[in-house]
Amino acid sequence: MAEGANDIDAISITLEELEAVRLVDLLDLDQQEAAFYMGICRKAFWNDLMNARKKIAAALVYGTSLRIEGGSFILRGGEGTDDMANLARRQEMELMEKEFALLRSRLEHLGLRMEALKGPQERDS
Repeated sequence: MAEGANDIDAISITLEELEAVRLVDLLDLDQQEAAFYMGICRKAFWNDLMNARKKIAAALVYGTSLRIEGGSFILRGGEGTDDMANLARRQEMELMEKEFALLRSRLEHLGLRMEALKGPQERDS
């Protein structure tokens, strides 16, 4: 929570809403992929995403904090068949690979921007 922020003023966002934003806005998955990954229909995913974006925008505009809490979810990696556990691991690896590629791309982009901002004197030394 932000320094000086009042817990009463915090805007609550559910874990599902946060995950929807992470998958689409951070990892650049399309909504169909993200809904499939979360195990929900596209309409439910769309609702979570829109609710999360509105709450995040309100927190930014009004200077309030976000509180991540609640929701209705099942954590992977618990009890279940080996096939389901293997599928969950493969899906998690695919997402991690996408996230890693995205981070690598962003680092490369930042490196190019830094090079472009350097003056000729800094490049030659």
